[in-house]
Amino acid sequence: MAEPILSVRDLKTYFLADEGTVRAVDGTSFDLFPGQTLGIVGESGCGKSVTARSILRIVERPGRIVGGEIMLRRADGSVVDLAKLPSDGAQMRAIRGGEIGLVFQEPMSSLSAFHTIGNQLIEAIRLHAPLSKRAARARAIDLLAMVGIPRPAQRIDAYSFELSGGLRQRVMIALALAAEPRILIADEPTTALDVTTQAQILELIRRLQQQRGLAVILITHDMGVIAEMTDHVVVMYLGHEVEKGPVDTIFHAPAHPYTRALLRSIPSVLAEPRSRLATIAGSIPHPFARPSGCPFHPRCPDFMRGTCEKTFPAEVAIAESHAVACHLYTTARISVPA
Repeated sequence: MAEPILSVRDLKTYFLADEGTVRAVDGTSFDLFPGQTLGIVGESGCGKSVTARSILRIVERPGRIVGGEIMLRRADGSVVDLAKLPSDGAQMRAIRGGEIGLVFQEPMSSLSAFHTIGNQLIEAIRLHAPLSKRAARARAIDLLAMVGIPRPAQRIDAYSFELSGGLRQRVMIALALAAEPRILIADEPTTALDVTTQAQILELIRRLQQQRGLAVILITHDMGVIAEMTDHVVVMYLGHEVEKGPVDTIFHAPAHPYTRALLRSIPSVLAEPRSRLATIAGSIPHPFARPSGCPFHPRCPDFMRGTCEKTFPAEVAIAESHAVACHLYTTARISVPA
């Protein structure tokens, strides 16, 4: 197997507020390999987006990385720890956009309403490549055509509010790919889009990945998107990864009770008409009132009193490339539940 292009080890990103400390990401580890699509899934508030922002060093204050490593293998073969670089330094600015592109969750708030999409694209292109304005404009038109925007030579002078949600998301993808990065992070790229447009955006990401050999991190709460798009999955809960493994293993042999609960909550075309959807009991705890022990134990159907609420479970490898952090597997080596 090739060396990972990105290795995250025990990443911890905290928000140090006057009211207390929010441990948004609290010990996440994973590898991303060239050409791979890695899915990060979990409910809102589990730390998925903060993980992406930590990799790019754009966590807003009072948040900051307090521990861990983010090892990037660059195009020249050198390895750099992004967690140790100044977030506003020249090297990090070159990597941000140049080697790692990000598609934000909400394009309407990410695109400037006061500048044309062409101006924003040209700025991103010239930031990473020594091109004239004329050459950068031609490159921007090519990018708009590449992501499937009709009449790109005319649309380049449009403003974001003149475009539909699907077209704005295509512009965001063009911006993320402007400097030809080797890694693309897509943070909920289909949020607030209709089903047809969602499918088109996901197919666009898949096509661009195949054409460019991109490594992709896809962040979503939608298990259907995970099943369709990813090769490997990290399941996060309250800042921790509770399970990770190949997508087929996660769907056909889920080990953690939280993963099984997420899968049960997916609507099925085979369900009885008017039957209730399965839900996960309870809700994510308040950031200032994290439970002791396993963070999922207040909602867990397999809660073991005297164990789950007292100690945090260690991560256990239960199969090749499949690991889980659950006391069901640390207290007794049992088989994966069906």
